[in-house]
Amino acid sequence: MPAGKTNVMTPYHEYFLPIFLLGCMIAAVASFFAGRTSGCVLPGALLIVGVLAFWSAVFIGSDQGYRAWQSMPNPPDEAFSDASVLGALILGWFPGGLFCLTIFGLVRGIRWILHRANPDVFPGVRNPVTPPVETGNPYQGPNAG
Repeated sequence: MPAGKTNVMTPYHEYFLPIFLLGCMIAAVASFFAGRTSGCVLPGALLIVGVLAFWSAVFIGSDQGYRAWQSMPNPPDEAFSDASVLGALILGWFPGGLFCLTIFGLVRGIRWILHRANPDVFPGVRNPVTPPVETGNPYQGPNAG
């Protein structure tokens, strides 16, 4: 950083960061529950919710941040290069998808490792079926026991 410059948050950052962090939290929680849930439909829907939360947070945060930055008295030239808002609208799904799929993959991987380590205790695993006990009764059905 050049001498004489301090690390000061701009109005852009003051608006963008809280909105972005809220979107990240929603996306992380949705992806976590998607990783914990079995099946395809519900986890897929939760992942879509997470990606949309991340994507909208990036877009809305950028838009609001640039509006606040441009409304300050004597804004710098950087306040008017708001091409990132359009980029967030068009390509925001990509980092949102990577973020959500990373959390989903980590949760599923941990779930798989825990299941492999102790399949009897891990939730969602069926109890082993015990074979019927032969009692010597000729009238006993094959499913008795």
